Amino acid sequence: MKLNKITGWLDATLDVASFDDVSNNGLQIAREGDDVRTVAFAVDASAASVRNAASAGAELLVVHHGISWGGGIKRIDGGVYEVVRAAISANIALYAAHLPLDANKSVGNNWELARYFGLKRITPAFSYHGNVIGVTGWNPHGRKIGVCSGGAGEFAEEAKKLGCDLYVTGEASWGDRIAAENVGIEMICAGHYETETFGVKALSKAMRKALRVKTLFIGRQDERGAR
Repeated sequence: MKLNKITGWLDATLDVASFDDVSNNGLQIAREGDDVRTVAFAVDASAASVRNAASAGAELLVVHHGISWGGGIKRIDGGVYEVVRAAISANIALYAAHLPLDANKSVGNNWELARYFGLKRITPAFSYHGNVIGVTGWNPHGRKIGVCSGGAGEFAEEAKKLGCDLYVTGEASWGDRIAAENVGIEMICAGHYETETFGVKALSKAMRKALRVKTLFIGRQDERGAR
């Protein structure tokens, strides 16, 4: 399948253009040639995830955390150099989707987490950079739960104002923890990485079904094993 067809599907499925994001979402590293037979998925664009994608025969790596943020890449050195070198050496393209993958109702991190927790009456909540990316919902015991993956401890107070009994995120600063304690809301920090595997895996499954292309997920254990 052609690379531009796959990236076009990603752009449309995730509605990438509508997000004001700190990440420069979309294709971040191109490749020589445009045929793609296998697409690898990972949470982070690390040199290890690129090498594992190459070992698995992938021509494209789709990630939640890419390498181009804000004003873009100013210097290709350090960790960015290692990722770029690994991608070019293996001729692997890199595509990133940050907030669009957090917020998507069909495959997003937060909607997938809410479904995993068995929440009902799921409603969008928690605005970041003008983008509503998290959710609230009700568990089978009648408790209202707020969910926002990654490093979103800052929304604990807002979750309390929305009537939530519990707020789930990936990680929080000490100040965010104290703020949650002060307003009397229980906050669970389930891991930045762990909470953001849900959308990546769901997107991989959706692409495999929609485009009939081979997909695979690269986890942290796989990344640590790469040299």
